[in-house]
Amino acid sequence: DHEVAPYRFEEMRRIGDVRIRDRAVNWKNVGDNYSDNLHIPVAHDGLTRLFGKSYAIEAAGWVDKMSGQLVDRVSDNPWEAFYQRHLPRVDHLPEANQRLWLYYKLWPNMAFDIYADQIDFMQWLPVSPTHCVLREMTFALPDDRREMKLTRYANWRINRVVNAEDTWLIERVQQGMASSSYTAGPIGTSEVCLRSFAAKVRAIIPEARLHRAPAPGWSRRPRTV
Repeated sequence: DHEVAPYRFEEMRRIGDVRIRDRAVNWKNVGDNYSDNLHIPVAHDGLTRLFGKSYAIEAAGWVDKMSGQLVDRVSDNPWEAFYQRHLPRVDHLPEANQRLWLYYKLWPNMAFDIYADQIDFMQWLPVSPTHCVLREMTFALPDDRREMKLTRYANWRINRVVNAEDTWLIERVQQGMASSSYTAGPIGTSEVCLRSFAAKVRAIIPEARLHRAPAPGWSRRPRTV
């Protein structure tokens, strides 16, 4: 709570429509991609330009935390450069948070992307083993400054690209899982968020330890206590 308290969640208002997006992927692939560390420098050129080498992850209890500090070097991408140059000061935030992007994933399927200018909320809701729905909202404190309005638009332009890159990734992961040659593999020791999530899933659902799908109807069987 102390980490997010300065942002004044309770005073924020929704600044856009609720967005619903269909995704042809298992819901867990969305969450795994959100917490994955190694794909950032490979798949997200924009975030890499913005964060440099500052991107970090940590797992604690039922929350994963990711973060990155905006670098001083101005990006050659126009929207990223605009955001870097024109993000106004937010007086109620500590100095360390002025140019900090924070990401929190709450077990098992919701997340908050926290910026100095706004907060994005997302849920990924399972529909079937191969489909889910994303539910997204954006919140912010009232701020009539022109530079804040333009910065929020630049934020949206930046993250629209990030979302497209993530969609491309998770759809291909889902396609790969449908292949007869797919096998489970190890999770790197540096992927502390993925390892934490996987451990919880395996503890709650023992069938998740299997390398092949269990027989149809397994989830309807009564469990012994």
